[in-house]
Amino acid sequence: MDTISELGELAFASRLKRLSERLMRDVSRVYKDLSVDFEARWFSILFALKNNPSMSITALAHSLRLTHPAVNQLAGEMIRRKLVLAAKSRKDERKRLLRLSAKGKKIVAVLEPVWMEIGAATKELIDSSGQDLLTGLDRIERLLDEKDMYERVTARLNEARGLQTETVDYRPAWKIHFENLNRAWIEESFDVEEADERVLADPKGRIIDRGGVILFARFGGRIVGVCALIRHGPELFELAKMAVAAGVRRRGIGTVLLHAVIERARALGARTLYLQTSPKLTAANKLYRKVGFRKASTSPLDSTAFRRETIIMKLAPGKIDAIIRKRRSKS
Repeated sequence: MDTISELGELAFASRLKRLSERLMRDVSRVYKDLSVDFEARWFSILFALKNNPSMSITALAHSLRLTHPAVNQLAGEMIRRKLVLAAKSRKDERKRLLRLSAKGKKIVAVLEPVWMEIGAATKELIDSSGQDLLTGLDRIERLLDEKDMYERVTARLNEARGLQTETVDYRPAWKIHFENLNRAWIEESFDVEEADERVLADPKGRIIDRGGVILFARFGGRIVGVCALIRHGPELFELAKMAVAAGVRRRGIGTVLLHAVIERARALGARTLYLQTSPKLTAANKLYRKVGFRKASTSPLDSTAFRRETIIMKLAPGKIDAIIRKRRSKS
């Protein structure tokens, strides 16, 4: 009886973990037979440091696409085995930089020909399966970048319970929602500035009466998100004042709202869509990049309107049209 195999898709992550542990256990046996003091689970960090003179834990986590705690734990094991050395950064004493020790470099030299054989044996195994596993894994990871498992499962649960996100246009009675939702995210990381206050106090006059749009996200009968589209010219629009209530974040509400605003911008004649954000807003910036926004080298927007650090991103015309086609194909 193989419970994990019998569970099929439900135990997909467990099946991958079991396979990973099996392969690493076997490779660690190879290292042991060669009398090399090395564990297979350290390979990715060792390889990354082999190609870089030094890297921080954060940089390693980003490069390997692992969590910061996971990399920190593995690096700690390697430091204790004296494969890796850690030192404070001269530019930022809060940051530790890791580099290979003399022992680590020696092990790299010993193991490089072994890694070639491990790679060849793995290729042989994959080829014998008759499946293009690496391409399939690449595809799965790209799909998870677009919409992670949390969002996928939550969306299905919400749909099963009849809880779907709908977008609705501004109503005067919802001015309080526009203000409260935006004050909440601004005050999480910044001070509410004069430029914020002007828009929050008069969204209709500052946005709608000037040819812009404000869309709200309604979920479970409640207003839980908002996003504005500010018109600066016949074809020039800025996406601004986007917020989702803290209690319902990471449920795909921001994505639905963002796509709806992009489609409205295109209907109003937008060619290129801009937005202003801050490096501190990591979750929001991840969403913007996932949709297709990229940092703008030049921009017609005034980036000095706020005291907080600001970066400007843009969505090119081709991306706007692609998003709209994709959204309509799912409707």
